[in-house]
Amino acid sequence: MSDLHLTASLSTSGVLSAAIRQQLLTGETYAINDIPGTGPLHDGLTRKEFLRSLNYVKKGTNWSDDEPDAFAPWLRLRARLSDNPVDRLVIWAATDGDDYVFLRMACHWLENIPVDVILVKVPPIHGSHSLTLYSTEQLAPLFNRAVLLSNAARNALAREYEAIVARPEMLRECDEHGALQFLDISAHDHEIIAQCNGRWKPAARVIGQVLGFKDPRNNLNDAFLCSRLEHLIVTGRIEADAPRTSIRDFQVRLAQKQANQ
Repeated sequence: MSDLHLTASLSTSGVLSAAIRQQLLTGETYAINDIPGTGPLHDGLTRKEFLRSLNYVKKGTNWSDDEPDAFAPWLRLRARLSDNPVDRLVIWAATDGDDYVFLRMACHWLENIPVDVILVKVPPIHGSHSLTLYSTEQLAPLFNRAVLLSNAARNALAREYEAIVARPEMLRECDEHGALQFLDISAHDHEIIAQCNGRWKPAARVIGQVLGFKDPRNNLNDAFLCSRLEHLIVTGRIEADAPRTSIRDFQVRLAQKQANQ
């Protein structure tokens, strides 16, 4: 039986590829390479522009390729399943905001594709609801809890995705009960500001400190936080001491008018 293991992230795909090499799983892997919990979803070109805006360094980053459409990986997946069918497509999804959206996004793009879809719903580990903390040896055995998604279930999840896309908010996270909540893109700005004061501090340290206090339910992306830091600098709430070509090239502090308040 041939399996294709589908994930949102390159890192998780790499873990699963290692499991296949170690004969803990069979088949191949396919990564969409996206953070579905953040940014616009209604149009692939607009989404790609948003993703490219996140990092200071535009080359060598996850979303810096020349492909203009962020949905191209989904189109390639559909073509791949048509040209080279598999018995089962295995969706690996945790319980954070990104994978909540990813599961529904996958069902949307897989509509009318004649393939069995099975879901591995990955539980929290060490208090984190993200897949990023799983090792190969920890993740592979969870395949045994995979469940087949009926056509009715797939269609219902696809409709949920359409409702998500229709919302204007561009940040999507799960609450403590696992329900999706829709937030303004600025929802974490106060956490960045809280790590700044009137003295210069390396920008990379500020981002690292915010990541250190992240919500275990939702895996904040460092590129996203960099984009919010840039917004706070451009809008005058935080100051930078040098050109911002890389997160490691400059220091930041609260704008003096705020530091004196």
